[in-house]
Amino acid sequence: MIISLTLPRVARVLALMAGLYGTAAQASPLKVDDAFCGRMQQFIAGTDMPVENVLYEEGTYWGTFKKSKPTAQPLTSHQYVAYQFADGQRADYPVMVACKMKTAERIRTAHGEGSKFTIADEDRNCQQWLDTMLADVYEALEEQGSENLMPRERISLSEDAVYIGPFWLRPELYQVAYSEGDVMKLRTKALHVEYRRFMPVPDSFMGTHYCTMITPEYLAKLLQGEAQAPQLQE
Repeated sequence: MIISLTLPRVARVLALMAGLYGTAAQASPLKVDDAFCGRMQQFIAGTDMPVENVLYEEGTYWGTFKKSKPTAQPLTSHQYVAYQFADGQRADYPVMVACKMKTAERIRTAHGEGSKFTIADEDRNCQQWLDTMLADVYEALEEQGSENLMPRERISLSEDAVYIGPFWLRPELYQVAYSEGDVMKLRTKALHVEYRRFMPVPDSFMGTHYCTMITPEYLAKLLQGEAQAPQLQE
């Protein structure tokens, strides 16, 4: 791992684990760790290929993170974590995570059909990762003895799909959870650009899959009633 105050840090995700976290000691369903977006890359593309996950410090969203591009060879994802809510209020735990990844199609093209690694025929979406993460967070909370968790039937998932980078980047403080009546809505923002799509965009942008969503820490607090999702602020 490379650690620097000015340069991004890099974490290596060696293999696809069972579920989202498997039995790896360093991975927890209740924490957005250094390998979070690397595991999401493996999940999205259905691959067991190792991933280099590049980590960006808070405050670099409109700088190095904005300019960063994931790569298919070597397979590299990028991760940014925010500690603020959509209204700008600061939290003492991670609130939102943004991941930049490559599509399964782009990875297959880069590594060839004869690759020793598994690669899916098509991508899973951001909402599928969130749905699996939600189930894992429920299970982890129940295993540690948490009671009176928010019922699953009161939670709704949705995905905002955008088609160009600026729409995915803005706003920086994307509202990942909000209340509507008795329902708590969890939403992801997704940008999926097919590799062989006829669009006037740079080659480095083709075959990308970006996801913005809630962190496990914020989700756990909402489920336990330690935090309340506000109304939608848009």
